[in-house]
Amino acid sequence: MKKYFFLLLVVIGISSCKTADPAEPENDLTQYVDLMIGTDATGNMFPGPSVPFGGVQLSPDTYNDGCCAGYHYTHNTIIGFSHTHLSGTGCADYGDVLFMPAVGAVNIMPGTEEDPDSGYRSRFSHDRETTSPGYYSVMLDDYDVKVELAATARVGFHKYTYPESSDSHIILDLEHDITSGEDPKEDCFIRVVSDTEIEGLRHSRGWASDQYVYFVAQFSEPFTEALLFNDDQLQGDAKEVTGKVVKAAFKYATEKDQSIMVKVGISAVSVEGARKNLQAELNHWDFDKIVNQTKEAWNKELNVLQIEGGTEDQRTKFYTALYHALLTPNLYMDVDGQYRGLDHEVHAGEGFNYYSVFSLWDTYRALHPLINLISPERNEDFIKTMIKQYEHTGLLPVWELSGCENNCMIGYHSVPVIVDTYLKGYQDFDVDKAFEAMLAAGAQNSEGILPYREYEFIPRDKSANSVSKVLEYAYDDWTIAQFAKAIGNEEVYKEYIKRSQFYKNMFDPSTGLMRPRYDDGTWSSPFNPLQITMLDGGDYTEANAWQYSFYVPHAVNSHMEMLGGEENYIAKLDTFFTLETDNEDAPSDFVGLFGQYAHGNEPGHHMPYLYNYAGVPWKGQELVRKTMLELYTTAPDGLCGNDDCGQLSAWYLFSAMGFYPVCPGQDMYVMGSPIFDKVTLNLPNGEQFVVNSKNAAKENMYVQSVTRNGEAYPYSYISHTDILTGGEITFDMGPEPNKEWAAAEEHRPYSVEIEPENLLKPLGTAKVFNPFVSTDQRLFYDAISFDLGCISEDVDIYYTLDGSDPDQNSTQYSGPISIKESTTIKAKAYKEGFDPSGIASHDFMKANVKYDGQYPKVAYMAPANGKDAAGGDADGMYAGNYTAGGDQGLVDGKLGTFLYNDGQWQGFNGKDMEAVIDLGKSMPVNRVTGGFLQSIGVWIFHPAEVEFLISENGEDFQSLGSVENEISSNTAVDGIKYLSRTADGQQARWIKVHAKNIGICPSWHHGAGAKAWVFADEIIVE
Repeated sequence: MKKYFFLLLVVIGISSCKTADPAEPENDLTQYVDLMIGTDATGNMFPGPSVPFGGVQLSPDTYNDGCCAGYHYTHNTIIGFSHTHLSGTGCADYGDVLFMPAVGAVNIMPGTEEDPDSGYRSRFSHDRETTSPGYYSVMLDDYDVKVELAATARVGFHKYTYPESSDSHIILDLEHDITSGEDPKEDCFIRVVSDTEIEGLRHSRGWASDQYVYFVAQFSEPFTEALLFNDDQLQGDAKEVTGKVVKAAFKYATEKDQSIMVKVGISAVSVEGARKNLQAELNHWDFDKIVNQTKEAWNKELNVLQIEGGTEDQRTKFYTALYHALLTPNLYMDVDGQYRGLDHEVHAGEGFNYYSVFSLWDTYRALHPLINLISPERNEDFIKTMIKQYEHTGLLPVWELSGCENNCMIGYHSVPVIVDTYLKGYQDFDVDKAFEAMLAAGAQNSEGILPYREYEFIPRDKSANSVSKVLEYAYDDWTIAQFAKAIGNEEVYKEYIKRSQFYKNMFDPSTGLMRPRYDDGTWSSPFNPLQITMLDGGDYTEANAWQYSFYVPHAVNSHMEMLGGEENYIAKLDTFFTLETDNEDAPSDFVGLFGQYAHGNEPGHHMPYLYNYAGVPWKGQELVRKTMLELYTTAPDGLCGNDDCGQLSAWYLFSAMGFYPVCPGQDMYVMGSPIFDKVTLNLPNGEQFVVNSKNAAKENMYVQSVTRNGEAYPYSYISHTDILTGGEITFDMGPEPNKEWAAAEEHRPYSVEIEPENLLKPLGTAKVFNPFVSTDQRLFYDAISFDLGCISEDVDIYYTLDGSDPDQNSTQYSGPISIKESTTIKAKAYKEGFDPSGIASHDFMKANVKYDGQYPKVAYMAPANGKDAAGGDADGMYAGNYTAGGDQGLVDGKLGTFLYNDGQWQGFNGKDMEAVIDLGKSMPVNRVTGGFLQSIGVWIFHPAEVEFLISENGEDFQSLGSVENEISSNTAVDGIKYLSRTADGQQARWIKVHAKNIGICPSWHHGAGAKAWVFADEIIVE
């Protein structure tokens, strides 16, 4: 039966729903929230107070190197309490504006975990530490000071209870950060306004390349003295200090049990904005009032999902997950509506809340669908934020942080968030502008999207992570197609529904896996499907071939057909979930493994639910229960990886309720194995949807049958539309699988079927593949011979050797080609009834790499001013981690590949490459060529300019000319460029190549302001 997805039913049917408050909270559900869950191992959670989606996360920092949230449960000292923290990310930043109460002589150095007495940090014990939503307290053992913390959306509230002492004080450290590699900028400042108020700015470059945190701090008691420090030097009686390393100490004489409170308003806009935030949100000193106010706010949010039954641990895991899911994104605007945009400019508000911290590669999967279920008006504000970010920069956010685009991870996953929200009827945003922004995302040229469009896949030598990118772009394109269809744009629908099928071109029938290939269609070999590769290196993004091969959430049925039908599909899934490997080279957060299933990372989160599509939902029920039981606990290490801004938690919430959004953008949740007797969803339209589970004990993991509103329900999926109508669904659970339930094809979940006229023609059936050459060797010394071929059969290949583009009037290939000079061969294949191939271009370079059996000598010239682009001291040498084997790496005859970490590239960070090659004797030189890599994701750029020079005496150099490169966001495509200048037989012994580094990453790059790399190999002298 054909199942075309009629999107307009969803849009029209619920677009008029009004957002309503959930039922009045009946329970104090904050008692089930344990903020220590995820603070150990690699969960990277913070235990301090924050309001839902708040802009302040006031929390203790135990160290600033290696823990992305600043706090790790295994540590026994606290550095202090800072106002910004990331929630469960895999990269570190924040820890801004750190305060620390202390007693004794003022020491402005933080000290170390190994020697806490060397600084102001203090020992502490978890026995005297308390957390709950909206409140944190700890006793600082070294000072006998009790610290209590609370927060509003934009204000941190500190309460310090001191012993009797004439040497009590409060440290303010603006050098402190959580990255340990962050670079505060020179305009950081602290200004004393009065003896009860200070103001300042922490301006820094870290993961967020240009972050502003203005602050105003008010003290409940006047300090007796303010000590200001610049570069750790006391600045006398100064009332203001400006610099990169600015700190302060505020002195008090305290009585026993005297409390001093500090309230700190922050803003990304200005000091005045921080002051307005403070005055609007906290114009009193009633600490308990704020604690209770925040607790009430959390209870309102938590009571949207009310559960009955389950164990104490299950309730704790559930409500802690809900708490974690509602921490991020973070409010990023002042009370007057001003915010700092992605263009780094200050903008006026436009009637919505502007947010920051969009970890979209993670959160589009389940977090944003969860918010559409329980609080869709927030997703509408998130989308309004995304649209503004598009207006400011020309692109939707990928991984936005504090007004900076990191471009961390792959895909354009703002798009499915917008589409899923729109198609579920929540449309309070500029729909036309959103559509424009989506199309801009799909039309960009960076991150492999240009070759993706050109080849209908991404050749592995055109962009790193090629397989993962194709699969994720294809899904994103599917969501664009659904949006276009819903608004009646048939032209865009046809274009993007075709692109959504490009995943088919990565499928290797011989292995049944998604495999990298080259532009000529040949598969990459050797192929190790268990090899994990990381972002911007290798073929997969934080995964291996197995872990990405089931990532076609929009086309599960098509993928099943590609594997040979449901039996083969089930067998392949079984292998995936049981195939063991040690994964010894996996990243530290690559945990939670069942076979190749890595629950600690996002690409596989939907995969246990895929069994439903093949009619064996009981297999998925086993895995879902196993995951909830074994990979989520109530211990501090109770998360099996980074929570990733709520995605890991959102998975648990959906799964515990009994369903999961396999394909956001489709009106369907796939059923799993619920664990509570009853879950009541208080829906935003005022309705209630109840999930009942009979016999939902630990051993009863299998669904026996399902009813909906008292009627038999044979389907293993349910729609969002059905949930919004309210009512109830009841699962009857048992200890043995019911293999008949939802086994019939008509009862299974399904992917949206594509109209026959819009199906993608397989590669090679409409267009001929590019020709290939028979050798990987590109550098030769005397002569080289090679063949041309094509994996498309019965083709005619035409080629040129003069650099011109071939056509059918060019030389037809008939046998081996021999060349004796540097040559660019271009080839094109033709076949009757087919579109011709693209043009394959290959450079063969002749070089005299060795002279009398010895490598030429290479010397490296230091920058003329001895400085790099950041002003640091610099010599002319390559970086120690990118040496190409040593000084002769530039002339060793081994060409670097498109992989930056292949060991063949010499890297120069923030400085030019200036290499002088001594050939050993004077000889005629015809041409000098230099090879340079661009891999923008890891901050490697082609040089802005390359100059080639020659000399006979090693002192007086004659320029052969320069080659200039324009590097912009529109034209910056990864790959290798060979740049050269001719010498026409001039005599020379010394060759100089000067490659000018762009210096720092450009403003449009996620590393804007940081030092850029030049990667060089090889220098070829003819």
